[in-house]
Order: sequence, then C-alpha cells, then structure tokens
Amino acid sequence: MVKRLKNDDMAGVLEFEGRTVDDPQFAEWLLEHKARKGGKIHVAKGGTGVRVMFSKAADMVLWKRRSDQAGKTKPET
Repeated sequence: MVKRLKNDDMAGVLEFEGRTVDDPQFAEWLLEHKARKGGKIHVAKGGTGVRVMFSKAADMVLWKRRSDQAGKTKPET
C-alpha cells in the first residue's frame, strides 16, 4: 500500500521579518486565527523571521494588514 501526501493549494506566503513563533504578538495572531477557524496556515522558520503559508487569499490579506499595522506602531531600534 502506498500512502500519498495530500498537497493543499496555497494562496500565498508571508515572512514576518524579525519575529519568531514565540513572539507574543505573533502568538496572539495565531490564537485569533484558530478562533475564527479560517483557512489552513502553516508556520515555519524563514530566512529572516517566521514564515506563514496560507490556503485562503483572504487570510493572507488579513495577516498582511496586521503586519503592516504592527510595523507602524513598533519603535525602530
């Protein structure tokens, strides 16, 4: 018997530079996403931060907006 992996169609990928999975704001975003039961997302370590892959384009737009707003309020170091 051969097991086949199901490849989900992905709408897109965002990488949140300078963030980790342990980042409190990122963890809050994950909890909100799970509470809404939106599309599937996959989280992995990226080259410059945490990488998130989305199955729904609407989820990707929401996360991009969150990231942009967080970047505006985050003080520069």
